[in-house]
Amino acid sequence: MQKVTFLGKSGFYSEVKARVDEYFTANNISPYADRRMKLKTGVILTGLVASYIFFLMSGSSLVWTLIAAIAVGQGFVLVGFNIMHDGAHGSYSNNRKLNWLMGFSLDLIGGSSFFWHYKHNILHHTYTNIDGVDDDIDVFGILRFSPEQPWRRWHRFQHLFALPLYSLLMLQVFISDFIKFVTGKVGSYKIPRPNITESTLFLVTKLFYLSYVVLIPLFFLPLLNVLIFFVVVNAIVGFTMATVFQLAHVMEDNAFPRPEEATGVIDNEWAIHQVETTANFKPTSKLVSWYCGGLNFQVEHHLFPKICHIHYPEISKIVERTCEQFQINYVSYPRLRDAVRTHFRFLKKLGKVPTPA
Repeated sequence: MQKVTFLGKSGFYSEVKARVDEYFTANNISPYADRRMKLKTGVILTGLVASYIFFLMSGSSLVWTLIAAIAVGQGFVLVGFNIMHDGAHGSYSNNRKLNWLMGFSLDLIGGSSFFWHYKHNILHHTYTNIDGVDDDIDVFGILRFSPEQPWRRWHRFQHLFALPLYSLLMLQVFISDFIKFVTGKVGSYKIPRPNITESTLFLVTKLFYLSYVVLIPLFFLPLLNVLIFFVVVNAIVGFTMATVFQLAHVMEDNAFPRPEEATGVIDNEWAIHQVETTANFKPTSKLVSWYCGGLNFQVEHHLFPKICHIHYPEISKIVERTCEQFQINYVSYPRLRDAVRTHFRFLKKLGKVPTPA
């Protein structure tokens, strides 16, 4: 994998960072989780456990099984968006062990915090929207998420079949984790091999996940109910997470930079690159912010991943003003439906036969 280097220097990042730091200092608040976030964590985990118990007690009723599956699926989404994401980025607490524990919640819902660290924290957050490096926009050529990616005939219809594919994300993650475990790679990026403890945790948690979503329910419920539960939970988690992630980056107003072929250099400041390759959506909605774990403030998250998402609504005002001062394109869609339309319009545009240069 070619090394990509950002050489631009504008002073933007040092300025916006100084202003955000001043906000926390002046208000005498911590950039980590506060009482609101701790309460939120308790509510999410309690709701998830209650939903799972309700599923085990749902009997042979397919209707109750479906309701339980929706509730558990949304519980997984809330854990991923809110608890795991902040913990994995080290923004939940100044205590590293607590951050690890929160990030480890991903392993308990079918993922792997070990591989997530390299795929998301390192590759995606450093090389956002750079084809061949950002593994988050690489879906094996099935979908075309960047103008820099090769065009295939089936891409003409990708705006029609994208949503069903999004629902398969969680199953794809579960399977691809084993591929990463065997190959020692995330895309073309070679990662350190997990040690004995990390390997054991990986295998044990995968078995634990399959046990409580499939094996244990079979002692209480008919096979059909268990299969419906498994399929619906994974479809909800995959569909929701994939959609939110794509609304943050695969948008026609975002940039998809190409490094210099010979040197791998991008003539832009890293922080400006993060702003220009990222988009916010529905920033005024407290409900959306609560549900998405602040991922609707994706610009702020990419600039300050170690700040708990509970603070994003306030610091977004600082970031937007600073972007205006430095004449940087700050993409933010005021309505959720505007963001969704823009994403699918862009998918349709990417699906057209590229015009030769």
